[in-house]
Amino acid sequence: MTALAQHIAESAQKTIPSFADFCVYDAWKSGEEKKDKSFVGIKIEDNQPRIYFPMGYRSAKPSEDICKQDFYRLIAVLSDKSLQSYFTEEDLEKSQLDFPFYAYLSVLQYYLDFGYYVESETIYKKGFSGKISWPRTIRRIKPQVVKDEEGRHQVVYLNLITRKTSYREDNLITLVHKYCVKEAARLIGPLYGISEDEVDDSELLFEYELFAEVIQDKIAATFKDKHLELFRAMLKMVRYLGDKENHGEDGKEPEAFFGVDKFAPLWEGMVDKIFGKLPQGVTKDKFNPHCEWDLSSGVRGYENPNYAMRPDTIMWDGDDKHLYVLDAKYYKFGMTGSATDLPSSGSICKQIAYAEYVETHWKEILGLDSSTSPDGSAQNDAPPKPIYNAFVLPYCFDADNSKLPPDDGFEKRPCKMRFIGHCHGDWKNIKAKPGEVDSRPYHRIAGILLDVKSVMQNYSVSGEVQKTLAELVEKK
Repeated sequence: MTALAQHIAESAQKTIPSFADFCVYDAWKSGEEKKDKSFVGIKIEDNQPRIYFPMGYRSAKPSEDICKQDFYRLIAVLSDKSLQSYFTEEDLEKSQLDFPFYAYLSVLQYYLDFGYYVESETIYKKGFSGKISWPRTIRRIKPQVVKDEEGRHQVVYLNLITRKTSYREDNLITLVHKYCVKEAARLIGPLYGISEDEVDDSELLFEYELFAEVIQDKIAATFKDKHLELFRAMLKMVRYLGDKENHGEDGKEPEAFFGVDKFAPLWEGMVDKIFGKLPQGVTKDKFNPHCEWDLSSGVRGYENPNYAMRPDTIMWDGDDKHLYVLDAKYYKFGMTGSATDLPSSGSICKQIAYAEYVETHWKEILGLDSSTSPDGSAQNDAPPKPIYNAFVLPYCFDADNSKLPPDDGFEKRPCKMRFIGHCHGDWKNIKAKPGEVDSRPYHRIAGILLDVKSVMQNYSVSGEVQKTLAELVEKK
């Protein structure tokens, strides 16, 4: 009986938790004080995995199959190296994103599909037991010529070369695979209805150099894709297990073995990938305002670069020469509808400062001389065409959004984009007439909501989404 058949037979005799039982969509609104409401990813709790989704992904737990699709999408987002670059070094060190989840999954899936990997060799011998190897028989056995009953000559082989396959279950690669399957079943097995006790105990103790050498030798000598995929996954597992930094002082796996304590940088990264668009040849750091001290001692104290102000996203409309400064906020307003969950005055001040910096330094930012405008024509030092400001927040399209400000037509927009209103500072004259000093579009900062699930499913650059946001910010 194969490992898969045995697993199915035994599973029929016991109650297996549903995959959906491991999924948690609403941790962000838990009333438990000790509950970690910010973690997103997979944890081991009470010897069982728990999958925590970001707030706003879904309002209710879906079917089993949909939960699995959500899970794979979450793993893809957490594993995206380009999104991880939005973390600070400190936050990245605190996260658990180096766990090779797909490697563990590949090892376990191979076991469920084919059982343990077993080396085989083909043995050839003379005789009639086994499958006939005609090429070898013709080359090595001398045939006899005989007459049949009708007097016709026929060639007859009185002996044959046959072949059979011999499996070596004591081979090192098989033993290493058993070790990896045991580890995979221990951590992620319950997600697929398999427990650690259902797989064989390993006959080897972990030894990184031996395991790595055995697997690398097989990779070099293997040409079958399914076996290469297995061996590469095993190698990633072995390297992870051999890295002492992935383990606590007592050698045990940390409680949170794949995930982040802060999802905000990933939200900022996805928003930046969708809307980020810079003028040709201009890097994003050109839009960073800087501050420094001029001390009475005569020393100029340049600020720490780690604390410099950095706008999240710059969206440049190359046709109309409009510029949009976007700030992605992973705030709860889209789920609660409460004004207390909106960006505060500190964030509003920074957005206005970003826009003012662009307005006063736009020639330096774009690398133009004082007689050239952004479109290349010669003119005076007039600022570029309007600069706009917007906050981009998450919400759940599928939830009861009756507490949110009304907005006609959002259902048909990409990312289910919703406009919620404007904010401004009372020290700016937002009622100033066009041409007056305080008549700046960026003094009024638009609030935009994006559906979390839609963003996570596709956060590649999109001209359609960019155009929709531009229209909302300008027309509203």
